[in-house]
Amino acid sequence: MKNILTHIFLWLIFGMLLLFTNTSYGQNEFSKLQNSPDSSYGYTAQNALKLKKGNQGKSIAYAYNFLSGLKTHDNQTLKLLFRATVDDPNYKQPAIKINNRYTGMPISGKLGLLDKYIFLTSNTKDTIKIFVDVYNKGPLMLPIGLKYEERQK
Repeated sequence: MKNILTHIFLWLIFGMLLLFTNTSYGQNEFSKLQNSPDSSYGYTAQNALKLKKGNQGKSIAYAYNFLSGLKTHDNQTLKLLFRATVDDPNYKQPAIKINNRYTGMPISGKLGLLDKYIFLTSNTKDTIKIFVDVYNKGPLMLPIGLKYEERQK
């Protein structure tokens, strides 16, 4: 429970910081992404978007910039309705668990958690669920049906 609360607290802090800063970290990189051939990519917890970029703070900023630029192929914007922390079904418990004595976080940095976002499309009012993993690296692609468009400042 303490790890989940720490995770939520960090998201709130970095989310507020991002709202008050004018950052463009990673946006050029996102505009060159290809769509995934896998229809479950990003839409299921088993096949979450891997958005680790350095430490946890950088990863959260990276994820925020990516998600805020997503649109549907028919140019509908996505409005965030809800964000939740869920268990990662791919997480394997280590044989020996070693935690940082000051933070209580695992030394490996992997918590077995994902972020689940629920967005509302601007015109059709459909909901879209996207799962994000900020603790593990992997190739980044666009989920089927979505595109990235750089935000206007």
